[in-house]
Amino acid sequence: MSMEATKPETDERTVLKKARVASWGAFSGQAIEYYDFALYATSAAIVFNVVFFPSEDPVVASMLAFATFAVGFIVRPLGGIVFGHLGDKYGRKGSLIATLVIMGISTTLIGVLPTYGQVGMAAPILLVLLRVIQGIALGGEWGGASLVAVEHAPEKKRALYGAIPQLGSPAGTLLSTAMMLLFGLLPDEQFLTWGWRVPFLFSAVLLVIALLIRSKVDETPDFVKNAEKPKAKFPVIEVIRTSPMIVLFGILAVLLSTGGYYLINTFTVSYVVDNLGLDRSVALTTQIVNATVQALVLLLIGLLGTRRSPRIIVTVSALMMAAWAFPLYGLMQTGAPLALYAGLAIATVIGSGIWALLPTLLASQFPAHIRYSGISLVYQGGSSIGGMLPLLATIVLNASGGSPWSLALMLVAVSLLTAIGAFGLKRTWKQSGAAVAGAE
Repeated sequence: MSMEATKPETDERTVLKKARVASWGAFSGQAIEYYDFALYATSAAIVFNVVFFPSEDPVVASMLAFATFAVGFIVRPLGGIVFGHLGDKYGRKGSLIATLVIMGISTTLIGVLPTYGQVGMAAPILLVLLRVIQGIALGGEWGGASLVAVEHAPEKKRALYGAIPQLGSPAGTLLSTAMMLLFGLLPDEQFLTWGWRVPFLFSAVLLVIALLIRSKVDETPDFVKNAEKPKAKFPVIEVIRTSPMIVLFGILAVLLSTGGYYLINTFTVSYVVDNLGLDRSVALTTQIVNATVQALVLLLIGLLGTRRSPRIIVTVSALMMAAWAFPLYGLMQTGAPLALYAGLAIATVIGSGIWALLPTLLASQFPAHIRYSGISLVYQGGSSIGGMLPLLATIVLNASGGSPWSLALMLVAVSLLTAIGAFGLKRTWKQSGAAVAGAE
């Protein structure tokens, strides 16, 4: 009898162990992916407008630099469709290894690109090409990493384990910003000549480390369980055919986690340097503060999501961000670094209520045989729209004569759309006691 009593406990420990390995394996890849992506975002604000898009008009230079940033988001749905298709048909793990390698190599190559002054228009063209490849890789990464964590976890703990890979975003941002701050200590001439390249080349080291960790992750139980069942010929088409409203609401629910984040963080780096006259180090420090705050609260929110409705938490978080938009930009206008840090830290806590729970909320909307395609289409569709916000913010800010309240209105609009989207989604596993939308 003791053996019979012990076996379920042993099985549960095995499941939890595999869930931890899977979640942290997903995290390692997410960290390098977001290191690469955040590195590009920061460089677009303070480097690329000088070395790849020189212009006598700083607004034009910034718009061109942010346009290449936006390109990476435009192609992300393509990456989601391609790797979602492969992940639904052949397994999550293979797709994740591929996205990691593609992202790491393309980022490393950016570090050796010639500048506009050296080869003329060939430089920005090559930069855009590598940015496109980055976007395709990240388009397939997020959905796969989220599913590896969520599908390995016990049903009642999926919100918590799904939040672990989301730590890759602040971890990658912290590391990339720290690298830029370190090499930003160089004199401007040295920084713009070679200093900015080193963080990109460092991506090759991170790639090797992440590959070693991720290779130990098993295929997910949900995929294995359905491996012998008939598969959709084109999973993404079945997603659109069977769940059109889920796709629409899901895209809206994603907007604030991507568009709001890059509006608050990426664009802020450019805004406080160009419009408020703050030092570049202050702008980069805001990203460190934000990433640190996010890392501290993500798992707490994931734990809360195991006890309360992720759908409602995301909805309330979006409404809170709408309420915080004007105070945030009011604090920013003071020009005081501490006020800037405090305002952005509060915004980050609010935004983390969405970011931590998106994997569980979105994964629960689709059955396993089309889940990779579904979650990727929704998330990357929202991301492709959200990634345009820094470029749009540059245009709006210029058209409004530099008024920060135009940016606050943009943030309010995005927040309300996210609240509508999240509230319109179906119940999650935690709320139903069974995989309502994901039942086999």
